[in-house]
Amino acid sequence: MAPARENPPWIFTWLICLVFSVSVQAEGPSKTPLTDRAVEQVRRQAKYMARGNQSAAPEFFSALATTNFVQARISSLNHSILNIEKKNLPSSVEQCLEKRAGLCGNHVAAFLEISKRLKLRARPVEFYFRGDKPQKNHSHICVEVFYRGHWRLFDITWGTYFPIPGSRHDDLADVTRLRSDRRSRDWAVTNQSDLWYRQWITAGLDPLEYLDTPRVDILRGRRGTIRLRVTAREGDREIFRPINQPNYVGRNESHEDYGPVVAVLENPDPKATVVGLDILGLAGKGSLVVFCGEKRHTIPFADIKAGQALKIHLSQPIGTRRVGLEARPDEPGGVGYVVYRVITLGS
Repeated sequence: MAPARENPPWIFTWLICLVFSVSVQAEGPSKTPLTDRAVEQVRRQAKYMARGNQSAAPEFFSALATTNFVQARISSLNHSILNIEKKNLPSSVEQCLEKRAGLCGNHVAAFLEISKRLKLRARPVEFYFRGDKPQKNHSHICVEVFYRGHWRLFDITWGTYFPIPGSRHDDLADVTRLRSDRRSRDWAVTNQSDLWYRQWITAGLDPLEYLDTPRVDILRGRRGTIRLRVTAREGDREIFRPINQPNYVGRNESHEDYGPVVAVLENPDPKATVVGLDILGLAGKGSLVVFCGEKRHTIPFADIKAGQALKIHLSQPIGTRRVGLEARPDEPGGVGYVVYRVITLGS
């Protein structure tokens, strides 16, 4: 990925895509007429396509029809134009459909909302790319749809899916298989006539970089590990600030297809003995856990307050041990997470 300052400004309204817009929820059928109509249209299209294709999974047609609908109705190019013209940007699925504008996070929000109403099992897949400096981090988001015993990846922004060669036409690859097979770029079925796609190609950018870029953290159903790097130093303190990365640890969705986020600090000061955390908020019931190697320091949520500058004293310097944070809900599969501004290391 080329450095941000070397590319046209319209590109980077997408690069800094707000993947957390996937948490936007519909307001209810009576308040979302455009979303209601979208669901009905997708349902009719999927049903029609399935009539002559009895061997294919009906979920495949539902997912493909939803992908086509969202990409056609919610344009990244329109979002960029609204941003340049300093007009109000959409912040919900219904607003995106009304303004016909949105980024990758909005695409996935719309896909997940329509999928939920269609009873289609789907989850977000988030990609957090680490630039050569933390300030050049960027992100993208896709979805995976579950049917016939496997997850299948759809990139809504580019209208892309990945049929496995030699298999049924509805047998698509998931993100793990795609990243493990260097031929996977050749599998992509992509809407290359999309104007935003053409802009990316013209600018020398790579719409499918998530297939083989090594420096990327992946969350599937928000489950995974985010690696944070030092963003600043103040005296003997190292500051780790999430830049275009999740700024929470724990589990913020109780659905069975979702899991917790863990934060790990890259190349921490081996002499550090104090882990600091600026708390912005927390939700659910559980405990914050700071780990250093096999050692765990557990702080119940009851002892944590929003706005608190929390300090955890380690029993010995970090040395070469792995250090990071996680949050554990009291109930298995429950919600429990802590939102933070920065993590610090000192002595």
